[in-house]
Amino acid sequence: MAHEVFTDDWAIAWMSELNQSESYQKAAQTWEWPLVLVMEADPDEHIPAERSVYVELYHGRCLSAHVASAEDLATAPYVITADPYTWREVMEGKLEAITGLMRGRLVLTRGNMVVLARYVAAASELVKAASRIESVFPGEAQ
Repeated sequence: MAHEVFTDDWAIAWMSELNQSESYQKAAQTWEWPLVLVMEADPDEHIPAERSVYVELYHGRCLSAHVASAEDLATAPYVITADPYTWREVMEGKLEAITGLMRGRLVLTRGNMVVLARYVAAASELVKAASRIESVFPGEAQ
């Protein structure tokens, strides 16, 4: 069953993938901050409003995952924003998340880039877990 990206169902599937991934658990064993991913609105891509997903990450485990609330967006120590096209490239493995951040395709709207740079392997494993989910973007046939 396909999950539409950046929805509660997709977030829960991502949490499950992360918690089953030994490679993520190893790479992220010292990470201990929540993260919000934001997909910008793009009516041409059937995304009329911004979408965001909150993941509570702690020492290689995902403790919770859901569509981000206003409070999540306001308080998460790490927030990464991009347009739908860029998120699609990341999830398809065409763009490494850290490379996207360095090139400005993904924007760290909150957080410390120096700290984030120490977790390149964890970021890669986050993306790999997301790519294992059967996902569709809004407007795509399911």
